[in-house]
Amino acid sequence: MEHSPALTHRFRTWRDRLSLLLAVPLLVVGLGLAEAGPVRGDPLDDALAQQKALAAQLAAQQKALNALIAQQGALSAQLASTTAALAKNSATLTSITAQVAQLSTAVQQAQIGLNKLSAAVNALDVEINRLVKEQQAKARDLAAREAILASRIREAYIADQTPPLWILLSGQSFTDILLDIAGFNTLGAEDVKLADSISRDAARLAAIEEQVRANRAETEQLRVAAAKQKAALDKQVSLLNAAKARLAAAIAAQKKAIAAQKAAMDKLIADKKKLAAAVAALKAEEARVTATVNALLKGQFGSGLPTVYQGGWTWPIVHNGSGFVKPVGGTRPYISQKFGCVSWPIYPKSSACPKSYPYLHNGVDIAASPGTPIYAAAAGKVMIAGICSYCVVWRGMRPLAWIWIAHSKSMVTIYGHIGDGKVSSQPKWRVKAGDIVAAGQLIAFVGSTGNVTGPHLHLSLLVNGKYVCPQKYLPGGVCSAY
Repeated sequence: MEHSPALTHRFRTWRDRLSLLLAVPLLVVGLGLAEAGPVRGDPLDDALAQQKALAAQLAAQQKALNALIAQQGALSAQLASTTAALAKNSATLTSITAQVAQLSTAVQQAQIGLNKLSAAVNALDVEINRLVKEQQAKARDLAAREAILASRIREAYIADQTPPLWILLSGQSFTDILLDIAGFNTLGAEDVKLADSISRDAARLAAIEEQVRANRAETEQLRVAAAKQKAALDKQVSLLNAAKARLAAAIAAQKKAIAAQKAAMDKLIADKKKLAAAVAALKAEEARVTATVNALLKGQFGSGLPTVYQGGWTWPIVHNGSGFVKPVGGTRPYISQKFGCVSWPIYPKSSACPKSYPYLHNGVDIAASPGTPIYAAAAGKVMIAGICSYCVVWRGMRPLAWIWIAHSKSMVTIYGHIGDGKVSSQPKWRVKAGDIVAAGQLIAFVGSTGNVTGPHLHLSLLVNGKYVCPQKYLPGGVCSAY
C-alpha cells in the first residue's frame, strides 16, 4: 500500500525531529552542560563545601575578633590605670615608663590584629562574590536544562498523538519501526533521568544560596564589629599619646628638680665653710638620733618588743624589671648610694673607713620617683612619724620627714626624705607613732624632704645604737666592703 509523498515526508520529519530531540539533550548532558555536573553533581557539592568552608573561616575570624575585643578591654583598663597613676603620681616614673612601653606594644598588636581582620573580611567578600558568580552560572545551567526537559516533554506529547497503527502503515521497514519504538522508550528513560538530576541540583543550589546568605550576613557583622573596634582603638591611641606627653613632661620636671638640687649640693661642697658646717650638723644629727632611739627603746617602746627580731624582711621599694612595685619575692631595687665608706665629703669621716674612702654613708639610698610607695622592711612598732625638729635644712630645702620603726629592743629602721604632703607628687606618710605594722605594709611615699640631691628613700638601720648595713637583712642584699 502506497502512501502519499507528503505523509511519508511527515513521518520522516517526525523521526528526524525525534532523533534530534533525543540526541541534543544527551550531548548537552554528557558533554556541554555536564561541565556543571548535572549527572555527577560534584561541582555543586564542591560549591556547597566551599561555602561551608567560608562559614568555618568566618567562625575563626569571629573568634579572633572576640580575642581582640578582650585584648582591647584589658588595654583600656591598663590605659586608665596608667593615666590615673600619672595624674596622682601614685607610681614611679620608671614604672609608668615601662607601662607606657607595654601599652605601645599592645596598641601595635591590636592594630595588627585589626588590619588582619579587615584583610580577612575583604578576602571573604571577594571569595563569596566569586562563588556567587559560579552559583549563578550553575543556576543558569539548571534553567537551561529545565527548558530542554520542558521542550522534550512537549515534543513527546505531540508525538504521542500519532497512533501506533500509523507507524505500522507508514511504509517503514521493520527495522525503522523497531528503532522508533526503542526511541520512545529511550526518550522516556532519559527524561526521567534528566528530571531527577534537575531536582537534585535545584535542592543543592537552594542550600548553596542559603549558605551564601548566611555567609554574607556574618561577614557584614564582622565588618561592623571591626569598625567599632577600630574606633575604640583610635580612642586608645589618643589616650596613649596623651599619657606619653604627660610622662615626658613629668620626667623633664624630675630631671630639672634633680639638676637644681645637684647644683645646690655642688655649690655647697665648693664652699668649704658651709660644707664643714653641714657635715658637723649631720654628725650632730646622727648622735641625736642614736640617743633618741636608745631613750625610746628603754622607755615606752621597749616593753612591748621582742628581745631579738626573728621575722622576715622585705625591700621597702622593689624593682621588678619594669618598675618599682610592692614587694613580691624580695626583688632588689636600684640602689643609688650604698651603705658604707664613700669618697664624697658631704658625710662625716669615720675611723673605720680607709683613706681612699674616708666618709661614712650611714644608710642605703634607693632611687625612685616622687610618690613611689614605701613599705615597712620588717614588722614592728612605729616610734616616730613626722618632721625632724632638730635637723639642719639647707637653703631652699624642706624640713626632713621620716619614720622610725622598732623591730626589737635593739633594732630600728629609719626611712628618710619621705613625702610630707606639701607637694602633690609627694603624699604624706600613712602611719603614726604607736602603730603596729607588718613587713610589706604601706607606710609612706618617696619624697625630697631634707637635704637631698633628688627624690629617693634613705634607709638606715640601727642595731644596739650603731648604724649597720641594712642589706645584710634584706633579700638578695650584699654589703660592700666599703
